[in-house]
Amino acid sequence: MKTLFCSCLLLLTLNLASTSTVVAQTPDTATIYRTDVSFKSGGLLVKGWVIMPASPKGGKLPAIVMAPGFSGTKECNYQFFADHFAKSGFAVLLFDYPNFGESAVHVKGEVDPWQQIQAYRDGISFLETLPDIDLKRIGVWGGSYSGGHTLVVSAIDHRVKCLVAMTPFISGSYYVEKLPPEAKAFLHQQFDADRLARTKDGEPARIPVAGNDPHQFTAISSPHAWEFIQSFKTYAPTFENLVTLKSLEMQLEYEPGRFVPQIGAKPKLFIIAKKDELVPEQLILDAYNKAAEPKKLLYLDGHHFSPYMDKWQEAGDMAIEWFKSNL
Repeated sequence: MKTLFCSCLLLLTLNLASTSTVVAQTPDTATIYRTDVSFKSGGLLVKGWVIMPASPKGGKLPAIVMAPGFSGTKECNYQFFADHFAKSGFAVLLFDYPNFGESAVHVKGEVDPWQQIQAYRDGISFLETLPDIDLKRIGVWGGSYSGGHTLVVSAIDHRVKCLVAMTPFISGSYYVEKLPPEAKAFLHQQFDADRLARTKDGEPARIPVAGNDPHQFTAISSPHAWEFIQSFKTYAPTFENLVTLKSLEMQLEYEPGRFVPQIGAKPKLFIIAKKDELVPEQLILDAYNKAAEPKKLLYLDGHHFSPYMDKWQEAGDMAIEWFKSNL
């Protein structure tokens, strides 16, 4: 079966004991400082990096909070964007979601969009503890699944001043509505069996994120998803090609596009891949048309994963121009 595509007040803490700083070189040789950091979200320890320009131009820095797409870790090419943003003068927080990468695990491989949205918001709170950050100039960046998260976070968190949503996930119900009856029945059967097993303290069912067999049941059906995984497999040590089946169920119930009208007048940039095989152009255009000004829509050549692979620098430059103009 061809499967579907699918990110109370909390105590915020900085784990100083595990914090370290390294000097990194961006692809264009500009020097940046990358610091290991951690903060609490939903009772779990979230780990990530704060990346700073080595030679800030003075004063407090505008900041960007960013996180991976569906099932990703910070090393899954997202570090290229973060470094690129930092060498352009921004402070950047890039983190692993709970259940992934170096962050603490509640359910291994579980992609819970609302848990991930909370991590974005707690990441903003973490930045508020840093003396070098201009708290009035905080933006959010997201791509694919986390592109959808940026729409929600921007709508519900007044601290966000600007956003970039690249090839953003818009609607889970869109994919459900496109399914033939037998596919819907299959999914309901799988989800119900998994829920029953978990109720009896069984292990949650897990499926591959992507594969090179078109007949395999995976979370993402595009062959380009497998190419994307291959692009970072040598330098993303914590990435695992598995998610819980419940992750797919939650994704199909997730509707970030509905939050777009609530974002209001915050500057928003939507980036579309011209040949996106996972998120239809019209779906993003419908969301964009519901957005208030100021807003901008830009296109990149390639498929859904091109902006995260060979087109990442072009996509990064688009975001940098937007953030520089609006933060």
